[in-house]
Amino acid sequence: MSEDKPTRRAKGATLDDIDLRIIEVLQRDGRAQSTVIGEELGLTGNLVANRIRAMDAAGLMRVVALADFRVHGYRLLARIRLQVSGRAPLEVAHELAQREHVLSVHLTSGRYPVSCLYAFHAAREMIEAARDVSAGIAGVEDVDVELLNTVYRYNTAVGPIAA
Repeated sequence: MSEDKPTRRAKGATLDDIDLRIIEVLQRDGRAQSTVIGEELGLTGNLVANRIRAMDAAGLMRVVALADFRVHGYRLLARIRLQVSGRAPLEVAHELAQREHVLSVHLTSGRYPVSCLYAFHAAREMIEAARDVSAGIAGVEDVDVELLNTVYRYNTAVGPIAA
């Protein structure tokens, strides 16, 4: 079989060395053309294009644009953790995920089973959001807010791919 023929991948397949090298180039420049990537990696443009399509179709990789939160006017990031009672944490997480300024929502273990990363334009918004979460979401028993003072590393190269 020629290396330029597309290969089908099952959902949940793993990435090989060639895939990882292609992804590395796309992380530097998500608009890089397959022929340019191929030249850099010593591969044909067709092989690169086929692998990108196969990885995307299998849900292994997606090329997306990512903007710095500060470009959108956000000045503060906070982690808000929720203690839940009388309601499934998953339900609370789904409700929280619908909020505009929530960047990510997580189910966790321990005292606070729901945690989220929230972005704010000003400190007043953070205080209002904490108050709104505690009073506005059924089942929230306690709220813990941690302001992120400095973000030293935020790796966006690996993460969950939403369906």
